[in-house]
Amino acid sequence: MLEVASETTGEADYTTKRDAYANLDVQEYWRFDHTGGRYHDAPLAGDNLVNGRYEPIPITREPDGLLWGYSAALNLELCWVQRTLRFRDPVTKQFLPTIAEERAQRQTAEAQRQAAEDQREAAEAQREAAEARNRELEAEIRRLRGQQP
Repeated sequence: MLEVASETTGEADYTTKRDAYANLDVQEYWRFDHTGGRYHDAPLAGDNLVNGRYEPIPITREPDGLLWGYSAALNLELCWVQRTLRFRDPVTKQFLPTIAEERAQRQTAEAQRQAAEDQREAAEAQREAAEARNRELEAEIRRLRGQQP
């Protein structure tokens, strides 16, 4: 479960809702506050359900300000990066692409595919033109040979 902070429900997210999710047996409960903790009790927090009670998931603060915690349920790190929630591979430490990044990657790949297709078509047209020219030259050679005494 992930709660994203809002001004109107922020405090309830880490108090009454947290208790309700524990009663519903939600194994991991994460909270993200883009304001840095103004609406929630922290910019990024997570809890694991242990014997019916939530225990905090350790959150690491990197020297550059990055906050992150590991989600065993997702096998990903949840990260607070410059007021944005990002997911990161715990092995490679590479961020998963955002929707916008994924869309841009797809558009770039499609543009590259189209450029390669255009190059293939241009090369094929050049090959066909060269073959046609060769046929014309061979026909001209045959014609000229036929005119020789």
